[in-house]
Order: sequence, then C-alpha cells, then structure tokens
Amino acid sequence: MPRLALLAAFAGLLLATPTAAQITDRELSCADWLKSGAHKKSEHSAAVAEKIRAFCAANPKMKAIDAEMTMTGD
Repeated sequence: MPRLALLAAFAGLLLATPTAAQITDRELSCADWLKSGAHKKSEHSAAVAEKIRAFCAANPKMKAIDAEMTMTGD
C-alpha cells in the first residue's frame, strides 16, 4: 500500500510541473513567430496560448521563447 501512495504522489508532482517550452527557435522574435503561423500549433492550453499570443503582439521585438517563458513560468 505505501508504494501506491508514493506512486500517486509522484504522479501528482509530474502533473503539477509547468509545461516545457514549445518554441524551439531561440532567436525568433515575437513578430516573426506570429507571422509564421507557428502560434496556431501551440501545445499549451487555449488560455495559455492566447496569453502568449497577446504578449507577443504587445512586444513584437521580444524573443518569442522569452515571451512563452514569461507567460508559462518556465
């Protein structure tokens, strides 16, 4: 029985961790990321993806990966 509790606790930790960054091009600006249409393929939840798009629209010169990390807490 203790193993099952430990396994359940570990699974809870995995689910509670922030999502990994989905934007892989570290040099891509927000403006270029939005133009490329890559934002339509987000693996983030719809609410998080919308926050990233809005943040990028407001900060087009910022690196897209930095905007993503700002909005996801990674």
